[in-house]
Amino acid sequence: MEAYGGILVDEKAVRVENAFLEFLKSFRSGNRNELHYEAEIEVMRANESNTMFIDFEHVITFSDLLQKAISDEYLRFEPYLKNACKRFVTELKPTFISDDNPNKDINIAFYNLPIVKRLRELATSEIGRLVSVTGVVTRTSEVRPELIQGTFKCLECGGVIKNVEQEFKYTEPTICPIPTCNKRARWLLMRQESKFADWQRVRMQETSKEIPAGSLPRSLDVILRHEIVEQARAGDTVIFTGTVIVIPDLLALASPGERSECRREGSQRKGPAAGNEGVRGLRALGVRDLSYRLAFIANSVQICDGRRDADIRNRKKESDDDDMQFTVSSAFSLSMCIIVAVISPSGLHLILFIL
Repeated sequence: MEAYGGILVDEKAVRVENAFLEFLKSFRSGNRNELHYEAEIEVMRANESNTMFIDFEHVITFSDLLQKAISDEYLRFEPYLKNACKRFVTELKPTFISDDNPNKDINIAFYNLPIVKRLRELATSEIGRLVSVTGVVTRTSEVRPELIQGTFKCLECGGVIKNVEQEFKYTEPTICPIPTCNKRARWLLMRQESKFADWQRVRMQETSKEIPAGSLPRSLDVILRHEIVEQARAGDTVIFTGTVIVIPDLLALASPGERSECRREGSQRKGPAAGNEGVRGLRALGVRDLSYRLAFIANSVQICDGRRDADIRNRKKESDDDDMQFTVSSAFSLSMCIIVAVISPSGLHLILFIL
């Protein structure tokens, strides 16, 4: 990274962004040798979607260096890959991003990775990498709004700070950038200028075939955002593609039992022996141990249990619709034939038999 005017520039990430943009512009597939992702924009427009689905086999075919960079450091390059998609859509279809919402983001969803891992195979070595994992959904939460980037106003001087990243909890600016202020508290969230997204938490568990004998099933929290919420239901066997992250266990950090214990010990420090207690470690000083846990942020959800035959966008396949139309039309034709066969012969008793 190099600094230009006080701003750090990730040169490798910029190169990855440009290479990915070139991939979107030039990759061709199919017998007609058409530009694949130019047609993907039309699919997005037809579905009124902001998510571009990327077949990772296409990336592997296009450039081994690009696929290795994305696979090894996906969490680092994800904002740049999204920006490449936005540049690609803006250049080819300028009207896709309306003037009413110039800050509209284009999300990215990878699928068809060469290796699908089991839940027990996920370890800390996979943190930040692009991986696919399979499991069974056991529980889903309701869809809630999540603050992605906040815009805050300082109530002391009126200064505005934009695009404050939220670190898995409500995060305010550390200090006001106005030199004459430099306050660290009293912030107002400007909701109209902040970025929100749909958020859902899914609990995934390894399948019964993957559990070793004598072991308990392992589970993992999966975070879904944007348009992939509500796509996985309890009981579905799914393939999540995304990355493993480490998040703080806020419940453990804010344990009320430890706080009351510290206050109780402080209230008992009376008498001549109050100053002879000594230092008994950081916990005695009120410092808690940091607790972290693994979670998974998914960018695509693929149903693979056979109960719902769907494509990567989890839409019902055309063959299913055709079969349904054939079944309904066949039944309707059959009923018409029966009615005609009954009505055609003359005779009052036959008509009364139908009624």
